[in-house]
Amino acid sequence: MTKIDSKFFVFLLAILIAYLLLIMNWSSSFTPTRVIVTLKQSNDSKTSEEIQSKRGMTIDELMKKYSTINERRIDYTREMCRKHRSTIPKMKTLPKLLVNEKHKIVYCQTPKVGTVSWCKIFLTLSGYKKYSEVLNMTASQVSAAWKKHVPQLSNFSTAKQKEIMSSYTKIMFVRNPLTRLLSAYNDKLVAKNASDYNLSSQRSMSRKIKKKIRPGYTTKNYDPTFGEFIKMIVSKENYISNIHWRNMLLICYPCEIDYDVIGRFEDIENDSNYILNRVGADLKFPASTGFHFTNSSNFEKVKKSYANIPDSDLVSLYRKYQNDFLLFGYKAKMEFLI
Repeated sequence: MTKIDSKFFVFLLAILIAYLLLIMNWSSSFTPTRVIVTLKQSNDSKTSEEIQSKRGMTIDELMKKYSTINERRIDYTREMCRKHRSTIPKMKTLPKLLVNEKHKIVYCQTPKVGTVSWCKIFLTLSGYKKYSEVLNMTASQVSAAWKKHVPQLSNFSTAKQKEIMSSYTKIMFVRNPLTRLLSAYNDKLVAKNASDYNLSSQRSMSRKIKKKIRPGYTTKNYDPTFGEFIKMIVSKENYISNIHWRNMLLICYPCEIDYDVIGRFEDIENDSNYILNRVGADLKFPASTGFHFTNSSNFEKVKKSYANIPDSDLVSLYRKYQNDFLLFGYKAKMEFLI
C-alpha cells in the first residue's frame, strides 16, 4: 500500500470512528417520547390534534396552544352552522346545563363524551366532597349526586339565566360519532358491562330492539348484536330514542348557544386542563388509563366492530349523523371500515 493510500485509509477510519462515537452519544441521551395517537385512522378532521406528545407542557404553553386550537374549532363550527343553517333543526328548549357560579362556568352534558368525569369536577367545584373522594365514585353514584348538588341553569331566575349565558364560560365536548355509538352500545346494551344499577334497563332496551329487528326471537340472551343496534339506529320505523345515541347537535345546540369552548373526547385531558385553568379551578383532569370496557377509541376495536355492517347501513348511519360530522369537523370516509 502506498503512502498516499495509507493516509487516505487512516483518514476514512478516523471519520468512521467519529461517526460511531456521535451515534453512541446521541443514542444514550435520547429518551423516546410516548405519544397518544387519536383516531387518525378513522379520518378525524385535521382540525383535531391527531398526535399529542406526553412530554409535559408548562401551563403557559398549554394555554397558548389550546387557545389557538379552540378558536379554530369554534370558528369552524360557526362557519358550518352558517353554511348549513337551512337544514339544521332549531332548539325548542334549552338543554340541561350545569352551572358553577364561583368559577362562572356552564357545561352541556353530551353522554358518552366524558360526562362522568366532568360531573365529578362539577361536584367538587360545588363543594360536595374533596376531589380525591369524588374520583372514586361510581358512575351511578355520580349521576345521583350531581342531580342533587349541582345547580342547573333552569334553577335560576330568567334574569339570572340571561346573565349567566352572556358572561359565563360555556363549554361542551364532542366525539367522533362512530366511536360514540360503539361506546353507547357497549355501555347500554351489553349485559356483562351493565351494573346492577342499570341491568334491568339494559334488558328492557335489548328486548325492545330484538322485538323490532329480530321478530319471533325466543333466546334468553339479552344482548343484541352491534349490527342489530345499528339497524335500529338507522331505521325510521324501529328507531328507539335515547340520549346516549342522540345527535350531539340535538343535545347541546351549538348553532344557537354561543359556546366558548368545544372540547374533543379524542384529546379530552388537554382540552379539560385548558378549561380548568381558564376558569381558575385548581383541579387537574384525571389522566386516562386507556382502558375501560366501554372505551371505543381504539382503532382496531372500531374497525372490527364496523367490519360486518352492510354498506347500505353505513351510508344511512352517516346521513343520520351528518350534522355531527359536519359541524364538528369529523370526516366519515367509510372505506376504512370495509
